[in-house]
Amino acid sequence: MRKGKIGIIANPQSGRDIRRLVAHASVFDNEEKVNIVERMLSVFNELGLSSLYYMPDSYGIVEKASERLGKLNYDVNAVNMLLTHSEEDSTTAGNILQKIVDLIIVIGGDGTHRAVVKGLDLNDPVPIVGISTGTNNVFPSMVEATTVAIASYAFASGIVKKEDAAKREKIIKINWNDNEDIALIDVVFSNEKFVGSRAIWNPESLHAVFASRAEPFNIGFSSLPGILAPSGRNDPFGSYIILGQSDKFVKFAIAPGKIVNISFTEFGHIYPGLPYKYSFNCGTIALDGERKIEIFKSTEFLVSLVENGPYVLDINKTIKLATESGLFNL
Repeated sequence: MRKGKIGIIANPQSGRDIRRLVAHASVFDNEEKVNIVERMLSVFNELGLSSLYYMPDSYGIVEKASERLGKLNYDVNAVNMLLTHSEEDSTTAGNILQKIVDLIIVIGGDGTHRAVVKGLDLNDPVPIVGISTGTNNVFPSMVEATTVAIASYAFASGIVKKEDAAKREKIIKINWNDNEDIALIDVVFSNEKFVGSRAIWNPESLHAVFASRAEPFNIGFSSLPGILAPSGRNDPFGSYIILGQSDKFVKFAIAPGKIVNISFTEFGHIYPGLPYKYSFNCGTIALDGERKIEIFKSTEFLVSLVENGPYVLDINKTIKLATESGLFNL
């Protein structure tokens, strides 16, 4: 008997931003995403998935993978939605899929995962599992699709329970005036005036970085406060750093192959229930690596660490528990 319903959201735009030009970031093309999905669909066929639902996209990532495999022993269904060819598609798909699947697989970078999470009901979100295909990613990992598929099936089929293998992540929430938004990993304030190419690559434009987790071995803005005030995935606090002219400098990896020096005035940790008040005059705010918000006058922000973020499946733990439960036994 086939069991479990799984959703797939694959972003055709991830891994293709301006950092390919200004740094040494690799390009992750859509054909490789098709290959990733093809491997997962094949695993689901062997293990006994009941049905799969996916976000349609302009490249046809899931459709092409399914066509290459031919007839599958489970239903493959596109979500019925109007495409905007923007990140809103991932948010819409996440909102629809959470009502019909047991788990959502997200293929993309930090920004794609943030867009999906924005569509989830965080009071009781359906778990997600990510495959990194973008740049400077911290939230999703570079992991083999076969492994992701095995873990996803083990969870969706009920072999492994959410309380045993899914961890709730902390996130950053920002509030200003009557507005609110979230970031999974980092919020960056910059004096760049317009959203433009979205990615921030000029270190001289930075004003402040707030991160839900900040570790110096990562690449990108979250690594900056992680050098002075580190915070790990499982720590009950996050990190921040305020940039500005001073005699205190630090180096950090702003992008693949690109190390920069920057001066700072303040750093520390942020805690749940204790929002940081930050006044910002003019510029843009990047959420998980992409400029999203334009500010044209002095505005006070409340930056908060929130513990009730999305549930993320622990791939290794899930497979271990599934093995002990006899998933691979004949």
